[in-house]
Order: sequence, then C-alpha cells, then structure tokens
Amino acid sequence: AVVSTQSAHYGRGKKQDNMLDWRDRAGGNDLRPKHAKIVIMKHCFDPKEFLEDACMITEIRDDIKQECEKLGPVKKVLLFDRHPDGVVSVKFDTHEAAEDAVKGFDKRWFGGQQIQAHQWDGVTDYAIEETAKDREVRLASWHKFIGDGEVDETAPAAPSDKPSEQLSVNTEDHNITA
Repeated sequence: AVVSTQSAHYGRGKKQDNMLDWRDRAGGNDLRPKHAKIVIMKHCFDPKEFLEDACMITEIRDDIKQECEKLGPVKKVLLFDRHPDGVVSVKFDTHEAAEDAVKGFDKRWFGGQQIQAHQWDGVTDYAIEETAKDREVRLASWHKFIGDGEVDETAPAAPSDKPSEQLSVNTEDHNITA
C-alpha cells in the first residue's frame, strides 16, 4: 500500500509544513535550525544597574544592536533585565551573521565584564519573573522616587498569573470583560 505524504501529515499542506518546520529554507539548501540565527550573550550588564536608572536598558540594548549590525542585519535585541547573568538575545537576519557574532563577541570585554557568546539552543528560557517581594521593593523604590514615600495599599494588585482571573471571554456575545 502506498501512503501519500498528505495523509502522513494529517492533511497539512506543504506551505504549513514549511511554516512549522524548525529549519530555515529561505536560503535555498540551508537546512540549519531557525534558532541558530539567535545569539545569546551573557555578562553584558549587571541587573542592579536598572534599579538605579531604568533608561540604561534602552542604552545598553541600542549599544549592542549597533555593534551587532556591523556583522549583518539585526531583527531583534532582547535584554533579560532580571537575569543575574546579564543576558542579551540577538536575532540576526542570517546564520552567517550569527556565527560571526559568536566569534566576534565571545570573550570580548563590554562594560567591564567579559562576554560569553553562543548560539541559542532553541530551548533555554532566560526570562525571570518578578516575585511578590521584588514587586514590593520596586514599588517602594518608585514611591520614594516620586516623593510620597508610601506604598498605596489601595492600588490595584498586579494581574494574576491565572489567565481565567485576568480576562473572561463571553464567546456567545463576543464580549470581552476584564
């Protein structure tokens, strides 16, 4: 019996298969994973810097983007501002630019720290969520900065981590309520 590729993919078409595929086919025969265009750089900043001056996030991101663009077009730069290792993720337009970035930035000094650069493994999540204690400290610091020195206990609490408590959707009427 002959099994068609259509039935093997449960009715998906070739276009959908390519969109869901981890390999990047835009370059012709280049079958490297899409995540290989993303470079992770550690030790680019100290997260404590942002407690004193939140504008530093933008400055550091722009400095890194400017340096990376010397190697090729950059699609996105993300700073994981709560990560203790000072992690930055840079997504390049091409695999070659990403490989050049790893060669050029690994063991390079930036802001008094030696950078560790490598291509992203496609799995590791560098995001660190804010804890309730971190939120209290941040709000107290903010209130001190704006001059009232007190935390407003009547202020609305942070949104819940449970989606059902954040937003309810009435699918019958298509009304969304918060």
